[in-house]
Amino acid sequence: MALSSGVTLWKVKEYFRNKKKILRIMTGSSSRATCRKLFCELKILTLTSQYILSLMRFLSSNLDTFTFNSSMHNINTRLRLKLHKPSVNSTVYQQSSYYNCINIYNKLPADLAIHIQNKRQFLLQLKKIFNGQTLLFIAGILLTFNRPMK
Repeated sequence: MALSSGVTLWKVKEYFRNKKKILRIMTGSSSRATCRKLFCELKILTLTSQYILSLMRFLSSNLDTFTFNSSMHNINTRLRLKLHKPSVNSTVYQQSSYYNCINIYNKLPADLAIHIQNKRQFLLQLKKIFNGQTLLFIAGILLTFNRPMK
């Protein structure tokens, strides 16, 4: 869909505002109406959903640059399918796309995360989740990013 085109960082606010205007025009809603339900009804990804999807697309295309917990040791633990998070103190590194890929992937439901080897199926399942539970699911994933560092 044309509304899910690429987003540049310096135009994010303007892009999202225009996307909501177009959405309201398409549906005949008032200019002050909320767009949350419209995004779900029309199955259009929100800006946050697009960001997470692009990170997961990067992750699934570059799996060889990430390390799974199962490759760190031979013990069969419940976290073996999660990505190993490097221990770093640098805030710049912790806010990088690479580190965000790890954080978001590790918060995905296990039944979705096991499909990471099959890129197409993984991304389709992720889009289905976003279209079905956009607000609650994304809020749960991003909740930890808003917490202050200890």
